Amino acid sequence: MRDGRTGVSLSRVSQYIRNTSELARYTSIVLRGPAQIFAFAQFVAEHTHLKLKTRYLFIDGQESEEELERVAYLANAGTREAQREYTRLAQLLPPTNKLVQEAEDAVIWESANATAILGREGARAVESILRTLGPTLEILDISLNKYVAEMLRNPISLPRLVDLPTRCGFPLRPCDVPALEPTNSLRYLHVVDTTHQWHFVERFFENGISYFAPSLVQLRLLDLYQDEEVTKHLECALGHSDDLDFYPPSQVPQLPPTLELVILRPALEPKHNRRCEPSARAPCDELRDYDDLMCFARWLRDKDDRVMLLKAAASTPVEEFREWLDKVDGTVCDWDILTSELDFDSTEEYSD
Repeated sequence: MRDGRTGVSLSRVSQYIRNTSELARYTSIVLRGPAQIFAFAQFVAEHTHLKLKTRYLFIDGQESEEELERVAYLANAGTREAQREYTRLAQLLPPTNKLVQEAEDAVIWESANATAILGREGARAVESILRTLGPTLEILDISLNKYVAEMLRNPISLPRLVDLPTRCGFPLRPCDVPALEPTNSLRYLHVVDTTHQWHFVERFFENGISYFAPSLVQLRLLDLYQDEEVTKHLECALGHSDDLDFYPPSQVPQLPPTLELVILRPALEPKHNRRCEPSARAPCDELRDYDDLMCFARWLRDKDDRVMLLKAAASTPVEEFREWLDKVDGTVCDWDILTSELDFDSTEEYSD
């Protein structure tokens, strides 16, 4: 049924077809935007008699940057007011004054409260959906804004999950083990890096992947854009780290022995129109970080046969959704196309 619209159309033919297709209509579900996520969470809460057997779920709760900034601005009204009061008192009183310290604490509290407000309700809705569909879910593609993603803090059980593309840090949690309970059925993990989240991709290697995906077969890390830290973590996780000045291997758990393939794809190279002069320091730092990322990625590719490096590219929402639909249809990866996209460049290009 792909995105479920065929089942909905058939259910309108007659009451009989509607009744007999009740459960089949929810085999695959697509939820786009907060409104649909909240509406479906309410639906499952009000229809507990339905034993849904959903196998494929696509959740895209990521608003545009403009919309998210607008919502965040409104939610942070208290923070701005507290900041103005702190600034006023700090100009009149010494830093050690109790009123100044209380005003500073108020800014911190208001900021944390705004973040919770922005993410709490969305996280409750997503958790409700995952708990309801969890027993039968096989493929979950999830993308949420940073506020909701960071508030997904309750344990989630998805005992039949096979494939997890995540574009929001799920199932990582701040200062705790991942929210997703150990899932032996999980074989494919697809992590998309982004500048709009609360975490760095290397967090997946710190008590992450080895915890919730103990039988992982394939790992994909796409749109990598920062620096070499993620590849250094991956090096340790693959058991190759000889650099004891970096994290000792004990701090980065080994990836599961079942792992057969790691696919890396960097983001597009940062744009630059200026020479590396003091006034252009930030763009130059960004370019140097990208060069380091490419150098270490190529070095790791040459060191471990399981690592495959793709040419730089950028993911698009259309491509991401099409890939989910292909999986629902049972389509496997086209390795001929994938091979044509391999990066065979030498590390020497980035060693100067």
